[in-house]
Amino acid sequence: MGKYAKYAVDTPKKNAKYPPYRVKNDPKIVKPIVQVDADTVPGAEFYAETKWILPGTKKEIKLCESHTHNFNEVLGFFGFNYDNIQDLGAEIEITIDNEKNIVDRSFSACIPAGVQHGPVIIRNIKRPIFHVSSGKASQYK
Repeated sequence: MGKYAKYAVDTPKKNAKYPPYRVKNDPKIVKPIVQVDADTVPGAEFYAETKWILPGTKKEIKLCESHTHNFNEVLGFFGFNYDNIQDLGAEIEITIDNEKNIVDRSFSACIPAGVQHGPVIIRNIKRPIFHVSSGKASQYK
């Protein structure tokens, strides 16, 4: 990749630190892929984080508690069913501005800066889910 190699990330962020509202999960079920931010890419003015959420537990998985950011955040959850790519293969409960939403299809949501969101809870995982979050902030806070 040459001179642009410093802009490519191909491993999870080492020693990643998260705010207290992020819930620590079983690394066999929630598997970070990569995280782009000012720590991993020089000069990055945004962050992007990706992970796989895998079947293998009957318990619900809580990704985060209620919180806000001072930047817009994009969240995406995408199912892994080739026959119906819109089928999430799970149920996600996401609370936005104190309104509980239940989603069972692949989706993205843009959460405006300052809007409360969370908890995010995943239930009944039948197939892998690709999850991405991103925002215009050099660090996730």
